[in-house]
Amino acid sequence: MDEAHIDDQDTDLNRWDKYRVRIEEGFIQQKWILQQDSVKIFLSHCGMGSLLESIYLVKTIVCMPFNMEQFANAITIVSLGIGKSLFTPPSAWQSFIDPYNFVQYTFKSESVTDNVMTLWMNETYENAAKLMSLEMKYAGGTKRAVQEIEFFVELKGDLDRFTPFQNTLPFYQRNMLDLLFIYIVLPGIILLFMIYRCCKGSTKQKRD
Repeated sequence: MDEAHIDDQDTDLNRWDKYRVRIEEGFIQQKWILQQDSVKIFLSHCGMGSLLESIYLVKTIVCMPFNMEQFANAITIVSLGIGKSLFTPPSAWQSFIDPYNFVQYTFKSESVTDNVMTLWMNETYENAAKLMSLEMKYAGGTKRAVQEIEFFVELKGDLDRFTPFQNTLPFYQRNMLDLLFIYIVLPGIILLFMIYRCCKGSTKQKRD
């Protein structure tokens, strides 16, 4: 009786784990999964397509990047306040010493738990994702993208008229070097010249 009871318990646990954790092999319908209301948090490799889908569908993100641009995407997700990252950017000194070693990062299971719980308990991340999702939905979607492409074709690729004003300025004005010269360098030169003349005049009086 005891052995039969244990077997029944094992069967129930296996059946429960089957619905609790499901591992798929091969291609899966990621977008369909993200559309489910039961999905709240998305563990992502931070590919641009995956991130856009998850943000559009208002899912907070735990970032686990693998390749070059994915690390920059993960940093952006954290800075936007819509996710947490298992990758910690190296310090400026570490980047200088070994600029390509950042891909060899490690993390502990506690980090995964902490990040998931933070996203789960703190509503600010979900609210930030909702705002970005709203912006994306009101951007016009595929129809607006087609209109922009057609507009670009009609202009024959000439977008010079839309160049931001600051980009039309010469280098010294873009970096405000002219103001730096007028308000700092030039007054400094005048001050030094006046000091020099005063010192020279004092020396001449002593000689007399």
